[in-house]
Amino acid sequence: MRYLKNYIFGIILLLSACSSNQNLTLNIVHTNDLHSHLLPFNDYADCTLNSSECLGGFARITTFLKQEKQNQNTLILDAGDRFTGTSFYALTKSQYLLPLFQKMPYDVVTLGNHEFDDNLSETEMFLSNWGIPVVVSNMVIPPSETLSQIVKPYVILERGNRKIGVIGLLTTETNVMKPSQITITDIDEALSHAIQQLKQNRVDIIVVLSHIGLDEDKKIAEKFPDIDVIVGGHSHSLLSNDTQQIHRVDDYPIVRNNGKTVIVSTGKGGHFVGKLSVEFDADGHIASYQGDTVSMSYQIKNDISAYQTIVEAEKKLKHILNKEIAFIQQDYGFTTDTNYCSENCFIGEYVATQLHRAYPMVDGVFLNAGSFRRGLKRGIVRYQNLIEVYPYDNEAVLVELTGSELKSFLEHGLSRYQLKDKTNELLQVAGISYMFSATDKKIRFVYINGKPIDLNQKYIFLTSQFLADGGDDYPVKSYRKTGQTIRMILQNQIIKTPDVIRQNTVQIK
Repeated sequence: MRYLKNYIFGIILLLSACSSNQNLTLNIVHTNDLHSHLLPFNDYADCTLNSSECLGGFARITTFLKQEKQNQNTLILDAGDRFTGTSFYALTKSQYLLPLFQKMPYDVVTLGNHEFDDNLSETEMFLSNWGIPVVVSNMVIPPSETLSQIVKPYVILERGNRKIGVIGLLTTETNVMKPSQITITDIDEALSHAIQQLKQNRVDIIVVLSHIGLDEDKKIAEKFPDIDVIVGGHSHSLLSNDTQQIHRVDDYPIVRNNGKTVIVSTGKGGHFVGKLSVEFDADGHIASYQGDTVSMSYQIKNDISAYQTIVEAEKKLKHILNKEIAFIQQDYGFTTDTNYCSENCFIGEYVATQLHRAYPMVDGVFLNAGSFRRGLKRGIVRYQNLIEVYPYDNEAVLVELTGSELKSFLEHGLSRYQLKDKTNELLQVAGISYMFSATDKKIRFVYINGKPIDLNQKYIFLTSQFLADGGDDYPVKSYRKTGQTIRMILQNQIIKTPDVIRQNTVQIK
């Protein structure tokens, strides 16, 4: 009998070894930067749940993810920024967002910087009740913080008898509100340490779930060749093999290290969901890959349960969101041929100009380009439109800067600038005008109210508390509160003066 047991045990070991030596096809389905877009939408407005013209919507995404989850050896991942971006979140926070995400079969998620826009208790409550693995490796969380029990540097999963390590990364631009003692640490150091630990645990495949932006994803791919797949977010970069996609920035996937590392990303708002199939050999190296981003069009049926939750949210908010504010005579959109705000961004100039009209005593207004999430279309402007243009509850504050300090602010806004790419820090202005070179990122001129800037003179500017508190890595400045939010001032001023004449206050040479 003893020999029989040993024989059976030997057969089991042999079968296990044979299984682990076989190639594995891993299916990775992924989203990023959903930004609470419960409904399908375009660059100017939300659409109806059943719209045949607009893409996205949580009910469609839920259907797609559930279908893909049925496939063998599938990982469903999200690369962060679930909060902020629409009237739903601005008015109800995660009240409807949580039950909708609970319907989506994610395996692992990371955090985005916008998960920290509000009081930390909102994020803690959301993640505690969601109850799925959350990974961020470059975050130090004191044991006294609730998130210390929720967020881990990485997780190890198994698919097809292979160990898969999923590491999380969060952009160092993240501004964690005080009094929290959470700190965001160096990406390279955290990543190196996490990879070492995964190797010690004999992990076969390493996936990085990243919210640091496409350019940074490319850098870590070069620095850390042990990474097999990077699932990215933050920069809203749409990778697609459809060259006709207007917001496409590159092929899907981007390949590095002679095919040993692939990078994927899906744009923003859930217009697309990524679907990557990677074949790994017995040593855990990529043997082949294929995939693309999939359009969340009307051809994907709405998940019934998600649909009902969204309808409930719409009914609750309808009387608030439909309030008519004004009528505008023209469109105020993003930077030409993009879905984001950068140089020559009319919606950025429009909002800054309206704030300057409301506070004519200040020398100028500046706001970060990343604040602007939607344009305005000619016609009736409703309260919902204003929320979607500027979905934050930032208070407007007054800061005193010398001309030299303002010039440094403008230069900081250009420090990460790339032509035809999203740059959150780039300042949108009124009362101020400036020109810069796209090649060397140098300021060519700065004018304040039509006069050349005096570097020694002191000026008073209106900006957001977010920037004055050091958001987007700007220097922290003392300020005087106005007692009004940016959106409140915008709403009151639009009623008085709905339209503006374009001045092209941010010019590129």
